[in-house]
Amino acid sequence: MLPLLRQNKGSLLLNLLIGFGIMALIATISIPYLKKYQPNLKLDAAARNLTSDLRYAQQLTITQQVVHKVVLDSFDRSYEIVRVDTSTSTVKTVSLDPEVSFSQITGLSGDQVIFNAFGGVSESGQIILTNTQGSTATINVKPSGYIELAL
Repeated sequence: MLPLLRQNKGSLLLNLLIGFGIMALIATISIPYLKKYQPNLKLDAAARNLTSDLRYAQQLTITQQVVHKVVLDSFDRSYEIVRVDTSTSTVKTVSLDPEVSFSQITGLSGDQVIFNAFGGVSESGQIILTNTQGSTATINVKPSGYIELAL
């Protein structure tokens, strides 16, 4: 039985080296694909966050019975939720990722979504976000206040 143990001496080290080599090869092949897909992930996250914040502003308006609006700033690639009462105050400010920007904002005067006490909007419109690769995500704002995300 001892001769068998002597024949396997060093095989564990060899197996470990082969395993690490295979993992390094897989990592080398997959990293460029992950970097190519990353801007789409950032676009998806930004679109979902904006949709969520639009719904948040709508909910604040309904629960507090005070008008809230979301003001979009294409130049600074940011938006803010604003409470419109006797004094205007900013509830939240969000900057988009550098790889994501507003491509087009249609139907919304002053690039803002204003919610009324029933959760509806003053104007329906569409917000299109784009990334550095040209992919887009569209957020539709319906007159009833329904916010729809189309990726």
